[in-house]
Amino acid sequence: MSNQQNQNNAPNCNKRCLELTEHPESQSHAKRQCSENLFWPDSDDDSIFSNAKLEDLLSGRNTELFGTQAQTSSASKLHQSGSDDGLFGDTSFPATEKLLPTQDHKEAADTGGNHPIDLAEGDPDSLFKKINLNDLSITEMEDIFHGAEDFSEPLVQNTQIFLDAVAFKVPKTPEKIPARPIDESIMSKSILEGIVHGTQYETCEALRNRSILDPSIWESQAFADFEKKTASNQTKDTFPSKGDFYGLPEKVKKMILEHKGIKSLYEWQDECLNLPAIKQRKNLIYALPTSGGKTLVAEILMLRELLCRERNVLFILPYVSIVQEKVSAMSPFAIDLDFLVEEYTAGKGKCPPQPRRKRRSLFIASIEKGAVLMDSLIDVERPHEIGLVVVDELHLIGERGRGATLEAFLTKVMFLNANIQIVGMSATIGNLSEISSFLNADVYTRGFRPVELKEYIKCGPDLLEIHSEGHTLEEIFVPSRTVDFKYSEAVKRADPDHLAGLVSECAPENCCLVFCPSRKNCENVALLLSRIVPKQKFFEHRRSEKVDLMDALDKMCGILSPVLAKTLPYGIAYHHSGLTTDERKYIETAYRFGVVTVICCTSTLAAGVNLPAKRVIIRAPYVGQEFMTLCKYKQMVGRAGRAGLGEAGESILIAQSRDNLQVGQMLFSPMDKALSSMDQQEAVGLQSLILSVIGLNLAECRRDLNRLVDSTLLSVQADTLNVAVDKVVLLILREMFKKKVLQLSEPDSKSKIDCSEIITTQDANQSNRPAGERRLLIGQSTRFKLTSIGRAAFKAGIDYKKAQAIHKELKQAQQQLILTNYSHLLYLVVCFNSNEKGDELFPANASILFRAYTSLPVESQALFKQLGFTEAHAARLLKTQSVQGPLSVQLNRLYKVLILEDVLELIPLPTVANKYNVERGTLQHLISQSIAASSAIVRLCEEMDEFWCYKPLFERILHKMDRCGTYELEPLLELPAVKINRAKQLYAAGFRTIEDIARIPAMTLVQSVEHMPLRVATEIVSAAKIILMKKLDHLEEETENLKVCLQRK
Repeated sequence: MSNQQNQNNAPNCNKRCLELTEHPESQSHAKRQCSENLFWPDSDDDSIFSNAKLEDLLSGRNTELFGTQAQTSSASKLHQSGSDDGLFGDTSFPATEKLLPTQDHKEAADTGGNHPIDLAEGDPDSLFKKINLNDLSITEMEDIFHGAEDFSEPLVQNTQIFLDAVAFKVPKTPEKIPARPIDESIMSKSILEGIVHGTQYETCEALRNRSILDPSIWESQAFADFEKKTASNQTKDTFPSKGDFYGLPEKVKKMILEHKGIKSLYEWQDECLNLPAIKQRKNLIYALPTSGGKTLVAEILMLRELLCRERNVLFILPYVSIVQEKVSAMSPFAIDLDFLVEEYTAGKGKCPPQPRRKRRSLFIASIEKGAVLMDSLIDVERPHEIGLVVVDELHLIGERGRGATLEAFLTKVMFLNANIQIVGMSATIGNLSEISSFLNADVYTRGFRPVELKEYIKCGPDLLEIHSEGHTLEEIFVPSRTVDFKYSEAVKRADPDHLAGLVSECAPENCCLVFCPSRKNCENVALLLSRIVPKQKFFEHRRSEKVDLMDALDKMCGILSPVLAKTLPYGIAYHHSGLTTDERKYIETAYRFGVVTVICCTSTLAAGVNLPAKRVIIRAPYVGQEFMTLCKYKQMVGRAGRAGLGEAGESILIAQSRDNLQVGQMLFSPMDKALSSMDQQEAVGLQSLILSVIGLNLAECRRDLNRLVDSTLLSVQADTLNVAVDKVVLLILREMFKKKVLQLSEPDSKSKIDCSEIITTQDANQSNRPAGERRLLIGQSTRFKLTSIGRAAFKAGIDYKKAQAIHKELKQAQQQLILTNYSHLLYLVVCFNSNEKGDELFPANASILFRAYTSLPVESQALFKQLGFTEAHAARLLKTQSVQGPLSVQLNRLYKVLILEDVLELIPLPTVANKYNVERGTLQHLISQSIAASSAIVRLCEEMDEFWCYKPLFERILHKMDRCGTYELEPLLELPAVKINRAKQLYAAGFRTIEDIARIPAMTLVQSVEHMPLRVATEIVSAAKIILMKKLDHLEEETENLKVCLQRK
């Protein structure tokens, strides 16, 4: 392939990317003539591909799904597999006849070393030889090579080329550095493990002036020495004990075995749970490689706080999907142990929460909603109800945008001094000492993995194993084997990186993850693999369950993706944010059951979903268009080799010759540092922090603000980031006074202050301005407070600039608000999230917008006309086929309004997505954003009397959009993870209310509802019981209050 062909994923890097999307219309643009006889020649009897005919592949009939299997090509025959452990029928009933399995499920095999592909159906030498490039039809060739300039060979790559490229720094020999085998300046300890080996424990006091990653300072006996000291001081556990299982009842241990299948804890988990920080309730950060079992430790700590200390717990998770998954996972514990689990995401979760006397609550929240929840508790002087805050993926504090929100949240918790313990966990932080200083936390690290991880780099046909104990490049990158899968010339061109061969070594007996740089590449690689992998071997594996999966996706999600329709028969799927939450959950569940054995995914799966694999393949060292960091690399390879999946896991990073230098630099770099982003984007993060602490009365003068800002991570890293924090704070205060967001608490009643010039006492001493000019003097103790717009911004959880923008929109709309439909209110919701161009998430499609506009009834065109859109604009839109000009912002927003209107009309999401040419996952993200925006606007309007009329209107929008269902289905839609299709199923099966579901066993639900796995049924029943427990708790609270009132004399 030419260099120009290989630029799909990263500019200036010339990286190869094979595009495989179906483009039947592009036949006329084929790069070369191909015969249209057979995809694979049927004369080769030994070939596993011999039965595929072109007309079957291109006819669009059902055989297209199962392609090359002549004997089992129909869906009905695919359904005849006798496997009795189906994905959606994981239990047997008396009336159900068991079918005999047609294929033995092999035990997990170790695919490390030089193990060849295990094939039962043919000669390995002929496995990949039967595809001839000239046998590809024009359509098929466009499928595989879509987007390529030509089909020339890729740049040469091999072991020597890679080693020559990464020899930019050669590690010193061991003789020169006897104390440390590898020079820290050359190779960080994070090169392979992400953290140092052995147990490491230090208090925050001891970490003040040292680096946690410096091996010359860390000693393997640090923890033992500290234990001796604490033992001499007779450190005692401050937790009241309710049992022998780390202070918890024995029942908890049995539940962990029942629901998680865990019989005993790892040695490090026991060690961590007995740390001095835990016994003394000090803040703690613990860092271990991915898959080490960090979450279980956090769950035990949360249960101790809830049951032993009887205080609420706030659990912060990075993604909404993980929040919902954790709510479901903790619900059985809540029912049996008598506490509540409450979800806080987007529009869900009451702020402040209902005060409860009898039961404690576990609040599971996203970063943004967790911050709003804590602010609401501080505002009503109830922060003491929270005893423990647990933060997963603590390294996200360095992420731009969300990181500033997390930093502000933790700063306020620290500043409160309300005896709230903070526990943070992460696998990838390169500056633990700075984070420890910020949180005043002890640090525990351990280089532990439950199973061995073998890391490889693939350089052309060569596989190099990475050895961390090496002292030279040759000792670090050790040749393992040279792969040769006997590819035909056609397969070599379609799969020059041997993806199909590497996948076939592992799957379908074991699971494999293939990380791709972009969403498009995920789909293309999935298609490519489905064309090349051993057909019979992959097709026969768990085939009846695959039919169940495809049927469930079609019925429950409303659509079976055309790409998934072609790949799922072979147990291959793709996974990225373009799919809906339900689609991703079905694929994840099928993967955990071993029905889907290969997932082509983006990097978000590594950080957001717990899907272990026997082998992880990194398609290219890019995330989007950026070269991957060591943190991302560690997250991806950490998915390989989970407990219970065999003796060892494997990761393979595919490196092209043009990327060798950057790959070497990445592997030899220290772990990514979590750097504060408070000062980024015009210091919007610091602005929001100042706004909220003034609104919460945590600070009312410059002295208070300086004290609070000094406790931020930004202040800890001020020298590193070259930021003068005090000056930035002063600039923000000046701007806030100018924008009428702040005012003096006791303004001078004799004269009107000109806020255009704000000075400090130091400025006043140095000023040469005439004495007659009025200026506002801000001393260290000058008290100030928020204005109405400032308080509205604080309550809405947004920065004051966005609050002023939405205030302007609301004020303007108030004059002539259109209430004949939801369009005008939806436009205001879209404005809340809109950027300056209005094209956030996706821009408007001009032709679709024109068609949608012309099909609207006259009364529905009123909003267009009010915004200045005339018939002349419509004609120009049709002619130019582009959204440009003075109304481009409004048109981009109106495009989203039309989409949301269809959603409120209960039109299925796949239909809406297809109508407006938007990915289903992106559409779902738009809905989620709009729900959060509606909630924020409601809170904003509550603080501004002039907008009293808006509050009930946006509450209605919020309720309708959050439920997206009819009146009859609304009770069922209260259940987490129950969407409209599932609600319809439950309703049709006779389950009309929450009470109907709570009173039945999970097995009844499995028998009554199609495509209902037992695990999902159990979670739904548990969630229904939790909702009833909340209602009961509320009624009991009201009853107690009434009794108290009646008993008073």
